[in-house]
Amino acid sequence: AAAAAAAAAAAAAAMAPPGCPGSCPNFAVVCSFLERYGPLLDLPELPFPELERVLQAPPPDIGNGEVPKELVELHLKLMRKIGKSVTADRWEKYLIKNSFQVCIYIMEA
Repeated sequence: AAAAAAAAAAAAAAMAPPGCPGSCPNFAVVCSFLERYGPLLDLPELPFPELERVLQAPPPDIGNGEVPKELVELHLKLMRKIGKSVTADRWEKYLIKNSFQVCIYIMEA
């Protein structure tokens, strides 16, 4: 099932217009991860078309700069699964800090 999901996401990536999340090869990786580990980690269900929709930036005249609720919930659940006590109002700051620490670790390796 995970291989089929990855293949479907890869096929969609090949047909997606440039700039769409579906046109990025990493979108297939994310889809495969969610398909394989989502139920095991009790992640919120997020169908691939919905994931693609929430990853797309809203038009400048519509968006208010807020991250879609679905992405916030997904990130909060993932961070809590690794033992981090993160609140909805501080998740972005934690994600930035954690990403920076990972980059330093990779550069030092």
